[in-house]
Amino acid sequence: VALAMKMPTHQHATCTNRAVRRNGARTGDDERGMGTDPTRARSRALLALLVLASALACAGCDGSFLRKDPTTNSGRVLGQRAWVVLTTDGGRRLVTRRSVRIQHGDTALDMLAQVGDVRFAPDGTIAQVNGEGGGALRTFGPEQASWYYRVDGIESLGVKPDRFMVKPGQSIWWDLRRYDTYERLPVAVGLFPEPLWSGWRNARRPVRISYGSGFKKDADYFHDSVFRKLDPDVVSIGGDDGGVGGVGGEAGAGDNEVKTVVAVRPKAANLIIGRWEQLFLDPYLTDINLDSQRYGITTYIAGRTEIVRQDPDMDFPQPLRDAEGLVWAATTDGEPDGTIAFVITGTTDEGVHAAARALRTGQCQFYLACAVDRDGRVIT
Repeated sequence: VALAMKMPTHQHATCTNRAVRRNGARTGDDERGMGTDPTRARSRALLALLVLASALACAGCDGSFLRKDPTTNSGRVLGQRAWVVLTTDGGRRLVTRRSVRIQHGDTALDMLAQVGDVRFAPDGTIAQVNGEGGGALRTFGPEQASWYYRVDGIESLGVKPDRFMVKPGQSIWWDLRRYDTYERLPVAVGLFPEPLWSGWRNARRPVRISYGSGFKKDADYFHDSVFRKLDPDVVSIGGDDGGVGGVGGEAGAGDNEVKTVVAVRPKAANLIIGRWEQLFLDPYLTDINLDSQRYGITTYIAGRTEIVRQDPDMDFPQPLRDAEGLVWAATTDGEPDGTIAFVITGTTDEGVHAAARALRTGQCQFYLACAVDRDGRVIT
C-alpha cells in the first residue's frame, strides 16, 4: 500500500492508457511499445514489489496451502506451528495428525485441545480424547490406560502437559497406552531423525554413527543424507584391532585411549547399525535388551535369533516369525534425558539393510519400535 501511495500520478495514467488500448484506442504513449517506456517499466517494477510484499504478508496466514506431509514440519517454514499426532496400539493405528498454529504460551495440552475433545480422569490424567481412551470395563475391572505425550520422540512423564510450553517446529505425539505393562517408554523411533537431531528439550548432543561389519554404506548414507549438517562421527565397532560388538576399540583411537565400548558412547546421540550378534556384547545394549520393560523397548531380539514384540496393549510377548530387521530406541538409564541408543539391527544382513531402508524412507513413522521382513515391509 505504501508503494502504491508513492506512485506518481502519471503512472496511474499509464494504467488507464493500457485499459483504453485494450478497447481498441491507441495513444502516442502506447505506440512506443511496452518495453521502451521507462515510466511504464517503473510502474511494472513497483507493481511486482507490491505483489511480493503481499506474498510475504501471507506468511502469517493459516498455511492451508502447504503440503500436508508429516515428514516435513511446516512449523519450520511458517515459524509458528507444531505437529500434533495421536496414535493407539503402539503406534500401529494413526488416529490423527495435524499442523496446529501456536499462540504465545500454548502448552502441550492446548495443542491437544485443538484437535479433539479432552476428558480427564479423577486423578488428573487424560482418560479420553474424542471418546477414545481408558475406562472401558473389562473382565477384571476398568482398563488401565491413559494418553501420554512425547516431544520430538521423547516421552515427557516428568512434566505435566499443561506445564510444557510448545515451541515452533516441535512434534507433540500423543499415544494411548496401558500403564500396567510399561511404566515408561522413554524413546520412540516414529519421529526419526528425532530425537537424535534435537535431543531432550532441544539439548542437542553430538550425533555418533557406529556400524558393524558390512554396514558401512548404510552408515555413510545416514551421514550424507540425514545428518550432513551435523557432520557426525562415523566409526566401525570393530575398530582397527578387529574386535566385534563394541569390544576392540575404534579406528583412529590413540595408543593411550581405552579401547572398550564403542557401539554406545555416553553423552552422545548414538545411531548404531549392525546384526545383533555384532552388537549384543556392548554392555549398554545387552542390559537394555535383557530388561525391555524397564527400558521401554516394545520389540526386541530374544536369544539372538527371534524378534519378539510386546506392545503396551499386549499381555504376553508375540514372536514375529517373518521379521528379520528391527529398529528400536532407548536411553542407557531408562530416563528421558539419558544417553540415546537408536539401534538398527536384525538377525540377518538382509534384515538390517531392510530396517535401515524402512527407517530412512519413513515407513517406521509413528511406531514405538519397527520390525520389518527382509523386503522392508513393516510387520504390523
